[in-house]
Amino acid sequence: SRINAEMKYLGAFTTEFEIGPVTVTPIPISHPDQGSGYKFTEDGKSFVFLTDNELGFVHPGGLTYSDYLEFCTGADLLIHDAEYLPEEYPSTLKWGHSVFTETLDLALEAEVKRFGLFHINQERTDQQMDKIVEICKQTIADKGSPLECFAVGCDMTFSL
Repeated sequence: SRINAEMKYLGAFTTEFEIGPVTVTPIPISHPDQGSGYKFTEDGKSFVFLTDNELGFVHPGGLTYSDYLEFCTGADLLIHDAEYLPEEYPSTLKWGHSVFTETLDLALEAEVKRFGLFHINQERTDQQMDKIVEICKQTIADKGSPLECFAVGCDMTFSL
């Protein structure tokens, strides 16, 4: 079935809940302002959305990499914060955002089917983002994984 949804953030949820046929499972994110990420599950298909989530540092209220790995395992679609390049991260440590290589590692380890790079640094050009996606695709190919990787853009639609 197809569900069109408009989401309004009303605060962090702490327990699983239902929206029609969709089960929504929240998870605390690792960010200085805290918040929640979500897994949406329907008919055995799942979509995980984790933005403003720093995999390289555990903020108060946040969880460890292994917790996010467990939460994402087997997802059909993972959209995750991928704001920084590895060389940018030392000067942005504890800002609440992840390095794209760490999010790729998460997607690969969790054996998700599709991985969307999200919350991209606003100063990055389209050409720079294309290069990041190329790097990800080469890493995926080198590991022999069937993972599909792409940069999330405006007005994209996803089907599971």
